[in-house]
Amino acid sequence: MVNDAAQITTMTNFWRWEDGLSLELCDLLLKERSALQEKPAEVGGENGDEIKRSIRNSSLCWAPVNHWVEGILYNHGLYACEAAGWGFQLGRPEQIQLTAYDKDGFYGWHEDWAPLVVSPVVRKVSVVALLSDPSDFEGGEFQFADGEPIDMKRGSIIAFPSFVRHQVTPVTSGKRYSAVCWINGPRTF
Repeated sequence: MVNDAAQITTMTNFWRWEDGLSLELCDLLLKERSALQEKPAEVGGENGDEIKRSIRNSSLCWAPVNHWVEGILYNHGLYACEAAGWGFQLGRPEQIQLTAYDKDGFYGWHEDWAPLVVSPVVRKVSVVALLSDPSDFEGGEFQFADGEPIDMKRGSIIAFPSFVRHQVTPVTSGKRYSAVCWINGPRTF
């Protein structure tokens, strides 16, 4: 369930819930994550997805399809889209990505949608939850191209249009965990 409007911060390009996930749910998700198969993160390349450490240095695993966290993140994304008036026609979310950034881990400037990929659907809304306590790592800030790093605490959720440019700055110590949901919708062009 989406939290009170009093806990929501709205900006021109994103919505933030400071307490989107309880600390107990963050703990549970991290425990469940530890049982999943982790692999190096990839990014789109000329011949499909490739490991490109100059663009992205992190590892990930995928939550099972229809995992409980999918409903929470999906609901927040739907709420943000409607309340912000983005006007996107939305369908189902993709499988939830559980990402880990170790020391020197980062994800450089990028957008989450791929307008040139031939597909009847594209990513329209991105939803990110911070699972780590910010005191457990340094660096690793989430930042949009047009502003300062976004202040997130453990359990914070942000939602934004998938075409908005963003990054995760390098982690200088510790480990940062996040959960990411992309909500797709029909290609309209």
